[in-house]
Amino acid sequence: MSSPPKSLFAKVFAFLTSFGLATFTLSGLLLITFLGTLEQAEYGLVASQARYFESFFIDRIDLGACWRALAFNGYWDIGNITLPLYIVPGGYTLMAILFVNLLLGGIVRIRKSPKTIGVIISHFAILFMIAAGAVSYHFAKEGSLELAEGKTSDEFRSFHERVIEIEKVQTDDKAKRSVLVIGDDKYRDLAAGKGRTFTHDSLPFDLMITNWKQHAQPKRNTGDRTDAVDGYYIQEVTTLDDAGAALPDEQLASACMAIVKDKKSGEEQKGILWEFAAAPWTVTVGADKYLISLDHRSYKLPFAVRLDETEQEKHPGTERARRFTSKVTKITGDHEEKRVITMNEPVRSEGYAVFQQTFDDGTRSGSGVKRSGFQIVENPSDHWPLISCIIVAEGLLLHFLMMLARFIKVEPWKFSLGLIFAFNAAFALAMWKLL
Repeated sequence: MSSPPKSLFAKVFAFLTSFGLATFTLSGLLLITFLGTLEQAEYGLVASQARYFESFFIDRIDLGACWRALAFNGYWDIGNITLPLYIVPGGYTLMAILFVNLLLGGIVRIRKSPKTIGVIISHFAILFMIAAGAVSYHFAKEGSLELAEGKTSDEFRSFHERVIEIEKVQTDDKAKRSVLVIGDDKYRDLAAGKGRTFTHDSLPFDLMITNWKQHAQPKRNTGDRTDAVDGYYIQEVTTLDDAGAALPDEQLASACMAIVKDKKSGEEQKGILWEFAAAPWTVTVGADKYLISLDHRSYKLPFAVRLDETEQEKHPGTERARRFTSKVTKITGDHEEKRVITMNEPVRSEGYAVFQQTFDDGTRSGSGVKRSGFQIVENPSDHWPLISCIIVAEGLLLHFLMMLARFIKVEPWKFSLGLIFAFNAAFALAMWKLL
């Protein structure tokens, strides 16, 4: 007797929980990891992450860059070949598919019994880790804070987020600072020939942004260029260093043209915004002055950090640094707290982690003043990967011990839980001794 045909829901459920879908997804993740790593050599870490791992779909694959990264161009130079793609899922889509597959197949569909409890726990922990990645992608903030000895700051600058800031110059020193911010997602597509106008009720002018370039610098106009402003134009420069490797994203200086148009008179003022400019572009509209700048986004900390002292340890007989240490004071209102930040030993407070990143004894900058650079991270899921790894280990250990208990014919639960408790107690004691 034949079985009744499956409903559409049953067919979709079977597909989403299948091993075939899991195999396809894991193979896709392996492939984009391989390609993204190869393209990183020429495009840099940030661009490769955006194209392969943070995207819903991959728009193209630079076969030429991958070929050169594998050093095959020494045998056969294929030049610059780009494969346009619009249907290949990116890392974000693949991780979402894997999450659904593991949730439905590894939690909902799996047979529930004492024999599978350890596997179910491990599956749950992996789902927790994938969720941690999603939370980190959407809500984490990363940036840098550089301080000289004796200096204090409560702001840090984002590594990769660029913004255009518009600030009115206040004549009253006690007036509260107010800044309008335009995110880079609003103007990064405005290449030559494209423009977009931004307006706000509090501004007496409209701001048009055009001719944006990712890595550029103003250059003096020696010819008859129509896009020159005050004798300068925006020249795009290479994103590669002298060795042919991609420059880090934070070292790229983007630039664009800005046009301010008075709402009342229609009078226009043109200027060039550049990340490495010594000062913001100043425009006068009526009786007021405004500062317009292109810079990395700034974030405010819930506390201030004062750099009290820096220390550097070197490997014996060499000039190579062994350890950087910064003695700082964490200031919250009237309360001050002495803390020590060193390599691989950050300070964590109020949801932020402060890492030691760079050190300058005064010779690099030529100022003779010691400075420390800190990496600031605000990540709601900071400890989630560690927690998920511990849960995965506990689940797999429980599963293996249950199997071993049945093999040696002892009571599974008492045997497994007793050994797990002993392992955890020994691990906790070891960590306590080390710390």
